[in-house]
Amino acid sequence: MAPPSGEGILAGFRVLDLADEKGLPCTKFFADLGADVIKVEPPGGDPTRARPPFAGDVADRERSLYFLHWNANKRGITLDLETPDGQALFRQLARTADVVVETFNPGVMARWGLDYAALAALNPGLVVTSVTVFGQTGPYRDYRGDELVAFALGGLMALSGEPGGPPVVAPGDLASGMASLHAALATEVALFHRATTGRGQHVDASVSEAAAHIGGYVVPFYSYHHQKPVRTSHAERTFELHDLYPCRDGWARFFVLPRQHWLALLEWIGNPPELCDPLFEDQHLRRENSDLINPYVEALCRRYAKHDLYLEAQARHLAVSPMNTPADFVESEQTRARAVFLDAEHPVVGPYRQMGPLHKYGDFPARVRRAAPLVGQHNAEILGGELGLSADELAALRANRVI
Repeated sequence: MAPPSGEGILAGFRVLDLADEKGLPCTKFFADLGADVIKVEPPGGDPTRARPPFAGDVADRERSLYFLHWNANKRGITLDLETPDGQALFRQLARTADVVVETFNPGVMARWGLDYAALAALNPGLVVTSVTVFGQTGPYRDYRGDELVAFALGGLMALSGEPGGPPVVAPGDLASGMASLHAALATEVALFHRATTGRGQHVDASVSEAAAHIGGYVVPFYSYHHQKPVRTSHAERTFELHDLYPCRDGWARFFVLPRQHWLALLEWIGNPPELCDPLFEDQHLRRENSDLINPYVEALCRRYAKHDLYLEAQARHLAVSPMNTPADFVESEQTRARAVFLDAEHPVVGPYRQMGPLHKYGDFPARVRRAAPLVGQHNAEILGGELGLSADELAALRANRVI
């Protein structure tokens, strides 16, 4: 490991990336912070290159915006790990690496002779991080699954949706993202431990277990009390913490608990006499009489666009949250001020905006060092320049579809 440089706080670390959707936030975390992350894809490209949307609405393996997002700041090679030659080349790479992140079903890496025990024999300081749906042990370890399966079996999906209705899966990759970032943290802790012991280790992360952690205290609550939590309805507004109110261009949530917040809201809506009774300063009485309060709050929200409502509420020291769309987030003045999206250049897509690192360090300004790699873009640079393969050897590997 080399000391950190201006390239990023993790410059000098090398990560071999064998991750699919379950582990991409983990490897992106390391890449954004300056580690040399090598994306290892099968010949022809990783399956995530087929995920839409595509730049210019042209379905092409080099134009997947999903792939571009999760693989910026990485180098890329192709390698067929099911072949003896591919496995041998990976072992050579593993000798030079600090971390391997993989998301294969348990047992696959062992079948290829690339599991932690085999790689640690070559590189005792190596940390191998596995992100799978159910983890490396237990009766479910060999079951296949995805984001929906993990979210459902982790206990959260049963609590999603209206009471009496069907369960609803959260949008995006909530469980996988949580598991992946926990895996990144655990990997860093393992590297810290290596600094004092010289030994790496195997990090085992489960997506379904991560899903259970997302839900606040509902899962641990049952483990202690054996009482099942119930869903909360959003169909009717009861002037509760989760109630949403329509604005001119969307929705906003009000969070009115303390007495001073209630009085500030009363002033904003004009101090209507029927709500000025001191009894309404009790939040429980407000909930019981929400039919009197809601018309005033609804009329207030209809006067504003959601962002203007938010700014006015901030000026009045009220907790009002606009329900932003993705477009609202991208275009917000807060996002622009923090340079969340940075300029990038891709050889096929051209100039585009790339989401930068989520963690900011004062001594290491956020930037996009390189766009996501083309398929096999760094084969010659890494397999040839670093592992010493000749042009003829690379051509033979290419002809045999090893790379």
